[in-house]
Amino acid sequence: MTSNGFTLHILTNPSGITHTRYRMEPFNVAALKFIENMSKRGYNLVHYGHESAEVACENVVCITNSEFDPPEDGSLLNHQPDLLPIYNQRASAAISNRKRPGDMVLAFYGRANKPTMDDHQDLYCLEPSIGYPPDAVYSKYRAFVSYSQMHYYYGLHNMLLTPSWYDAVIPNAFTPSEFEFSDQKEDYFVYLGRVNYDKGIDLCIQVTERLGKKLFIAGPTKDLKHLNYNAIPKHVELLGYVNPRQRSDLLKHAQCLMAPTHYIEPFGNIVAEAQFCGTPVLTTDWGGFVDSVVHGVTGFRCKDFN
Repeated sequence: MTSNGFTLHILTNPSGITHTRYRMEPFNVAALKFIENMSKRGYNLVHYGHESAEVACENVVCITNSEFDPPEDGSLLNHQPDLLPIYNQRASAAISNRKRPGDMVLAFYGRANKPTMDDHQDLYCLEPSIGYPPDAVYSKYRAFVSYSQMHYYYGLHNMLLTPSWYDAVIPNAFTPSEFEFSDQKEDYFVYLGRVNYDKGIDLCIQVTERLGKKLFIAGPTKDLKHLNYNAIPKHVELLGYVNPRQRSDLLKHAQCLMAPTHYIEPFGNIVAEAQFCGTPVLTTDWGGFVDSVVHGVTGFRCKDFN
């Protein structure tokens, strides 16, 4: 127990692994960075997660390697609902053995963590990083990752005339040392993230083809058939999953990062990561990008193809 006098109990996605190697699961990445920052500030934290998690605090194993085998390539995309009841039962029991009056339970995975939170209503129960759909929000104490996400929640719940005085906006945390700045750029554009249609991959491909630019796509895929490309376009190269070092190298030398997400992006970590590397960004003009991209300065928020 530290001088703060209370413990922060961290709940995550049981289908993710809180570790720098596994960056495709945004909720566990948010927990990882939260732990890294708060442990430096003297807070006592306990993380409830996967056996292979690597965090700067005690890790209570709620899901074993035999129950959820870590993929070798670092990607984590397939949610396994059958793990949720196992995780919540074990996490709740472990909190019962550790909790003290004044402790806080922090759910990084929204309503999926609710059974554990419900078991510990004698503690402060919070959602500290709401980047998931607002209909998955349930706690009294809330922090959203962007103002657009908070206002989306207010609109969905008819709170436009009655917003909460106690809600907060706390952007996702980052580790600057993971990135390297460079003003020496090479002749290519880059996309990093999930290789899904709703992330705007089609726009990335079409814009770079029109410009005559090389496009590197870094994400867990071996082809683009799921996006109706029977063959990979000549100007496109698929890199697959990239580790943190490769990610930094890709970003720091790119002329531009593209993130034309079709949906309302809650935050968009990769945009901030590109800016650490001195790389401008092209995004859509909604969601968390409105908070993170200074139009005409650090990038451009676009409304149409031109």
